[in-house]
Amino acid sequence: MNLHLTRQGAVLRLRQGRLLARAFVVGKLRSALALLERHGFPEAEGVAQALARAEEAQRLESLRGAEGEGSRAYFQGLGRLLAAHGFSGRARRPPKDPVNAALSYGYALLLGRVLVAVRLAGLHPEVGFLHAEGRRSPALVLDLMEEFRVPVVDQVVLSAFRRGHLTPAHAEVREGGVYLNEEGRRRLIQLVEARFLEAVAHPLGFRKPLGEMIELQAQRLKGALLGRGRYTPFYLRG
Repeated sequence: MNLHLTRQGAVLRLRQGRLLARAFVVGKLRSALALLERHGFPEAEGVAQALARAEEAQRLESLRGAEGEGSRAYFQGLGRLLAAHGFSGRARRPPKDPVNAALSYGYALLLGRVLVAVRLAGLHPEVGFLHAEGRRSPALVLDLMEEFRVPVVDQVVLSAFRRGHLTPAHAEVREGGVYLNEEGRRRLIQLVEARFLEAVAHPLGFRKPLGEMIELQAQRLKGALLGRGRYTPFYLRG
């Protein structure tokens, strides 16, 4: 009897893990789709197709594949807006242009904010559902980050370069890549912190500053793990 219950619990946890992983990806791709649709870019169709596959994915490998396809289409679309700054797609290790340098630094800032939220919620940062778990890898933080990459970092970086708040002069070549210089980092920190203070609407209908929304989502994630309700990801709406 105990063995049966143990197996049943393992199945339920596995199913719950798949649902949460799907929620993180769906939230990310819906935000990406909303941003591209605002500009009428054809790459939105590729993101929409990836989103549909993610919503139906039953296996983690399929879900990750849909996320990868959607992300590639999304960054191709961003390339249309940021081509003048040398950006043609995401390049991380190392960043190859000023836009990628800003994205990488912005994601590092976001990671720190989400890590604090996860810890405040009493969750273990290394026990994730979408990202692979590993020693000293904050898998759960990376999971929850997916919902906020586009609303926080991508929108800030896009706006900063288009309005001249960040320029190629705020980056430098070193260690085989391109990285923000001190002034570039200072400007991006200010812009990201200001973004955290902006109120946004959750798909469930309420509004909160983005910084508080991150903390709320961590708390709601904890509630879902404790069986207190379904987890709804945060995402931008078109």
